Amino acid sequence: MAIAILFSVPASAQSVQAEAPWLTVYDEAGRLKWELRMEALARVGDGWEGQRVQVQLYHDGAPTVVLRAPRIRADRYGREWALSTDDLATEPIVGEGEGFSFTCREARWQGGLVLGGLTAEGRGVALSATEARWQLGEAVHLVDAEVTFAGWQLAFETGRYELGGDQLVADDVTATGHGVTLGGTALMAWPHEGRIEVREAHLVRAP
Repeated sequence: MAIAILFSVPASAQSVQAEAPWLTVYDEAGRLKWELRMEALARVGDGWEGQRVQVQLYHDGAPTVVLRAPRIRADRYGREWALSTDDLATEPIVGEGEGFSFTCREARWQGGLVLGGLTAEGRGVALSATEARWQLGEAVHLVDAEVTFAGWQLAFETGRYELGGDQLVADDVTATGHGVTLGGTALMAWPHEGRIEVREAHLVRAP
């Protein structure tokens, strides 16, 4: 038998509805923020734990990103949650959205979506990053990343990918491709166009 419980959080005007095995969170405007669906949902301590979970994220009420994972833990109001793999890490966290499919080692909501150990493909781009932070509807911030497209492989410590404008911006970049390796203090790239601009570029390796 399903049990429905409604919580309200005055500080943020956010509300949460839990009806095992679902957990639905709405923003202050009453729009869907995310939906958590799982095979099992249990109350533990000051929060929730679930197994075999799917998280559907929304931006301005529209579905944007979906994640699937073996396990989830959320606080009692659903304001923060963390996805994890199984104990043997045989089943990764997977997801898709904004034209990309991806896997990651960990995923959590902490004021925004945080993905650790990310690898992603889509829009003619392949990328990997130690960490990616994403406020839905805004740029994805990448840490220790490599991005490959149109014969170029770009490596940088920090950068941001503007998904809406298809623009990648980074500092202290190394760009390898088409027989050369370039170093530079800054990068602007448009993956869909296959175009890059490297500021203060110098040749590291030539054919």
